[in-house]
Amino acid sequence: MRGCAPWHPACIRSSVMARTSAATTKLAKYRSMRDFAQTPEPSGERSPANAGRSFVIQKHAARRLHYDFRLEHEGVLWSWSVPKGPSRNPSERRLAVRTEDHPLDYADFEGIIPPGQYGSGTVIVWDHGTWEPEGDAGEAMRKGRLTFTIKGEKLHGRWHLVRTRGSGRQESWLLFKGRDDAASETVDVVEAHPESVQSGRTLEEVAAAPTRTWKSNRAGSGSQEAAAKEEPATKAGKPAKAARAAAASGKASTGKRTRGARAAKAARSKAATSKAARGRKAKDAAEDAAKDAAKDAPESAPDAKGAGAEPAGGNLLGLVAQLPLGFALSSLDKVLFPEQGLTKGELIAYLAVVAEWMLPHVARRPLTLVRCPEGRGKPCFFQKHVLPGSPEAILRVPIAETDGDKSEYMAIEDMPGLVALAQLGTLEIHTWGSHIDKPERPDLLVFDLDPDVGLPWDRVALGALELRRRLRELGLESFVKTTGGKGLHVAVPIERRVTWDEFKAFAKAVVEALERDEPDRYTTNMGKVHRRGKIFLDYLRNGRNATFIAPYSVRARPNAPVAVPITWEELAAGVDPAAFTTRTVPKRLGELKEDPWRGINETQQSITAAAWRALGGKPGEAAQTAKSARARRASASRTRTRRAA
Repeated sequence: MRGCAPWHPACIRSSVMARTSAATTKLAKYRSMRDFAQTPEPSGERSPANAGRSFVIQKHAARRLHYDFRLEHEGVLWSWSVPKGPSRNPSERRLAVRTEDHPLDYADFEGIIPPGQYGSGTVIVWDHGTWEPEGDAGEAMRKGRLTFTIKGEKLHGRWHLVRTRGSGRQESWLLFKGRDDAASETVDVVEAHPESVQSGRTLEEVAAAPTRTWKSNRAGSGSQEAAAKEEPATKAGKPAKAARAAAASGKASTGKRTRGARAAKAARSKAATSKAARGRKAKDAAEDAAKDAAKDAPESAPDAKGAGAEPAGGNLLGLVAQLPLGFALSSLDKVLFPEQGLTKGELIAYLAVVAEWMLPHVARRPLTLVRCPEGRGKPCFFQKHVLPGSPEAILRVPIAETDGDKSEYMAIEDMPGLVALAQLGTLEIHTWGSHIDKPERPDLLVFDLDPDVGLPWDRVALGALELRRRLRELGLESFVKTTGGKGLHVAVPIERRVTWDEFKAFAKAVVEALERDEPDRYTTNMGKVHRRGKIFLDYLRNGRNATFIAPYSVRARPNAPVAVPITWEELAAGVDPAAFTTRTVPKRLGELKEDPWRGINETQQSITAAAWRALGGKPGEAAQTAKSARARRASASRTRTRRAA
């Protein structure tokens, strides 16, 4: 209203209406993600009459525990998800993933978001107070560097939020403490003070009272706690394991389940794709094996990480032995992973369950195997050529070697092929970046982020997110998977247009650009002395005859870890790669609503001239250099051979 005095009632009403309209627009995404008839979360309909500078941190046990960091600005709460929570140590940078704006009512929401709702889980108000930005907060957000002072009950002093280069659907930021009197390098405030500042309760105590409704009690909101009588606070020792699991999964324990039942569900819904009657019979037998495992498995409440009970043997090995594969199975009771007693038969059952998820990424690609016939910890060896006596389900693929001679490489195309690999004592399956119909035209770039010993997982996750951002700027979408170890693989589907030399040269150019920009964090030199305190960006897996671990392959390491495709959202929210094993992955697949790598094999994109220019190179230039160097090495090798003769 032009010429309106700030104190005039009409001016006040106009200002309130403007803020309400702006807040409504900003909250559109928040509201679209929730059913307020089902969740006790506030809808944000209350008008933000008084602009303020409140802040709140909510501890949230959704699928994975994290801390929601929120700052009030212009009628809404700016929000970030911080997987590890804030740290008072200025040297610790914590990953903070930008999420949708929340309504002001949310600032003191404490309760249980029902199962099936977005973000289902237990929420407490871990800290709250006020904040004051340095300079214009809106401009600082646009620039990606926000510095501010907090006055809370647990946190105080100067803090920083810095965006890690760029924006997008999932902005990644770093949250860290400024160096002042409120900083501490010794006190872990998250561990020292787990309770709510609003109710004094822990997540476990709130989760242990599922009949109690917890809602906002913000002055003027009109909402109250439910009339249900509050039970006395649970004493130490009374929250049972089920209550702790409820805090992590977002609901109270609903009774005992069997891991076998979940495996049966996964087997029914994700039975292996194969061809002709042999494949269909194998799938049916695999389902029977999974059902039998479900029938014989002992009951157990899931723990906080979602891993169920160990499966019982029962008739599982007998059913696996009857799989119609076209070849005989042997030594099914041989223990391959002594740490948990995992047998060859159980490994085959795992492969049968995950086959449909695994085969799109493995079928008809040249393979290299890690075989451990006597089990993990005993002598193992690599194999890339077909050996005499191998089952017919393993395809023989003639591929030329560098000297021109042809060798028979291995490939598979169905579940019997997967089982045949396990029958040979294969613990790890590695694939080429090309298919057997065009082995000289690669179609999958893989960047391996391998951290130095002792580097925190957050550093690796941030590195992968930064690599994804850079690839997007080059016009390339990417996918991510854990490796069964401490690193991550970023996979980029590419149309089959370039040679191996150009393929590898492009991968090298991408990682060298990242190394140049942040040499204190990354290296492309594989020497140990160069990798201290850094992440090794391994591009060498993109050369001809080089391989990488296949999705859903087991690793020959303690506890049978698995390389698992995940979404970028999962990575940003926090993932424990050690939680993916042959025991837990079937359960995960049975519960997924869609494939984390949905669309990877349909993505059409290529290495363009524009991408090369952005990296400071030219198409074919680096490839020609690599080709010339290879020719020189081959010539030198022939010369040495003639002299030796």
